[in-house]
Amino acid sequence: MNDRAPQCDLLCISPHTDDAEIALGGTLRLLSEKGRRVWICDLTRGELGSNGTPELRWQEAEKASKILGIAGRLQFDLPDGFISVHDPQQVALVAAVIRSLRPRWVVAAPMPNRHPDHQAIPPLVRKAAFMSRLAAWRPDLPESRLWPADAKLPEPAERWDCEAVATVCMPGDKPDMYFDISDVWESKVEALTCYASQFEPAAGTRATKINDPAFLAEVERWARGWGFKAGVRMAEALHIEAAPVAGDMPQERWS
Repeated sequence: MNDRAPQCDLLCISPHTDDAEIALGGTLRLLSEKGRRVWICDLTRGELGSNGTPELRWQEAEKASKILGIAGRLQFDLPDGFISVHDPQQVALVAAVIRSLRPRWVVAAPMPNRHPDHQAIPPLVRKAAFMSRLAAWRPDLPESRLWPADAKLPEPAERWDCEAVATVCMPGDKPDMYFDISDVWESKVEALTCYASQFEPAAGTRATKINDPAFLAEVERWARGWGFKAGVRMAEALHIEAAPVAGDMPQERWS
């Protein structure tokens, strides 16, 4: 085995199922369509969610993953509501995932907004990406749920150095990169609708910020806002803690 060969192109790490779809679903679908190997890693089972059981949310995640066309998805059982960069075991888990999947890029999602788990994801991913470089530190990879069911994780590398560590931009941030998701916007919406337990205000459910119809309208507004800045119809945006080393001017235009 060549443990220096990437096993995926992009690994998106989020705290809860549905977070990756909200923050980066268009980009995940876009890259998958282009033949890129894309994985999602959900760190918790969302057991503190106001609606839906962890089992139902995983079933919804399986459907959404299929729509996005990604290569695979993992789900761990870190404590919902208590994601922390200061917990060595959580850093070890994320570093072990990075060493196993060996992504070229790792992206922290969703946007670090009001939820404490969302705020904790970017520093946790940055630290784990750094720690995954240290060959003297050998954390184990805990058991996880896997999609598809017959997926197998590669043996972990001794160490792994990601090309880029990125964070999904919040409105008002200055992005380092836009992805034009105009042609895959409908697929992102379709993936989000798989999470009926979270986004549909059905009888018997608790009212939340995300099952208010205004929330999905807000997700669309974010995409249109980034699209306006990028000069396209719809876009998603990343802050990237790296810069490409170019041998020529890139073919893509700049915005």
